Amino acid sequence: MIKIKDIIEIPKENEITSVEDHHGEFMHNLIKDNNLKSTLEIGFAYGKSGAYIMSATQGHHVAIDPFQDDFKNIGVENIGRIGLSQHLELHRDFSHMVLPQLLKEDRRFDFVFIDGDHRFDGIFIDFYYSDLLLNPGGFILFHDTWMRSTCMVESFIRNNRKDYKYIKIKENNLCLIQKVGKDNREWMHFKEFYTLKSFWAYKMTIKKLKLKN
Repeated sequence: MIKIKDIIEIPKENEITSVEDHHGEFMHNLIKDNNLKSTLEIGFAYGKSGAYIMSATQGHHVAIDPFQDDFKNIGVENIGRIGLSQHLELHRDFSHMVLPQLLKEDRRFDFVFIDGDHRFDGIFIDFYYSDLLLNPGGFILFHDTWMRSTCMVESFIRNNRKDYKYIKIKENNLCLIQKVGKDNREWMHFKEFYTLKSFWAYKMTIKKLKLKN
């Protein structure tokens, strides 16, 4: 694997906002090991996660980010630095605008990385559409699982979406799920997902992160 961290450029003061290198390597290996081809990323920023994803597929990658201009197009430039600009399809708009359009175009993906809006409703909408766009057997990876908003979306999936399997991974601050069946819920189905178990799982995540740092 090419050394992404040695090629791309991120302003020193903003390095903390990008995925950690071991997270990028995890994504790269997941994609390679499972021969995943079509990839989608919600939240592009400095292009670090996109660089790891694209270096694994060496192919087409869809990214969504309405704020690339605010990042001074450094994300786009970083993809150029690894020589894969021709494979990047960047949508400079909000995910709630782009994802329905991708669905209307009958686009499908093997891997989706959700790291955009970090509010509960934003993450939930990103999951909702990612699920509809995901191929059977495909993977969704959530970033920033230390946040309560992300934990609540995870809890909803655990309690209401039996067509997804949680995959235990060693990486902190990431959550990986795989689509293993069809959504056969009845039209009135709902199971409470604000549980003490999910609350204490969140507390343990925070504790582990504090111990690590």
